[in-house]
Amino acid sequence: MNLPTEALRDLQRCGFALFRYTVALLLVLSSYRCILFLIEMWLPQETYTNAIATAQLFAVLLFAAVISMAQSVYFSLLGAAIDRPLWKYKGAKDALRRFFVLWFILNLLLVTLLDIQARLMSANLKDIAAFLEFVILAVHVTALPLGACLMHWGSLQWNEVGEALRPLFRLFSLTLFPIVIGFIQFTLASSRVFALTENTLVNLIFFTITDIPLVMIDAYIFALIWRICMHHRSLPPDTENPFDF
Repeated sequence: MNLPTEALRDLQRCGFALFRYTVALLLVLSSYRCILFLIEMWLPQETYTNAIATAQLFAVLLFAAVISMAQSVYFSLLGAAIDRPLWKYKGAKDALRRFFVLWFILNLLLVTLLDIQARLMSANLKDIAAFLEFVILAVHVTALPLGACLMHWGSLQWNEVGEALRPLFRLFSLTLFPIVIGFIQFTLASSRVFALTENTLVNLIFFTITDIPLVMIDAYIFALIWRICMHHRSLPPDTENPFDF
């Protein structure tokens, strides 16, 4: 099984679904950054400190909800295109009903950790913020594989989570590859701060442009996990060691 090549071919074959997912995520990410910029620009200086926490909390919750909606709908579109005709869904409403809570939990966890880290940095608690970076990295590289695997299972059912995630553990040697790709993605995204300027508009444009390859890496990781789940489905039942090295 040539997992990297097969996942690339899936994305090439499902180009229209990939394009729609990329556009949707770019719109969500750009809108979120613009909202944060407007909050900082419009809040009076004397009330900024007191009001920013509430405004940013609302923005974070809104971002987590909207991006979870986009992932639910467009990952379903991409997954159905890759695994046609076996994996099916009944349109956007069905995708939201089955997968929104799943992605909202994962996204809310990640953005909450990022928000806490930013507050620690502003409070000059850099040691704790640095430690939290490792937690954020761990969540980042595992969230998408977990979400994609649970999506392939069909829905988030807490009593079935162990069985739903079995492909990731049974085929752990394959799962390591998308995790490494996620680590590279995290490194690339984090390194963008070194290229920022004092011009906010330039920074917004820079982030939007560089979001394109990062979002496409998201889709690639999703396709890799989807392929792993498809491969696991074709294997005979395994009731012993879930790891396959």
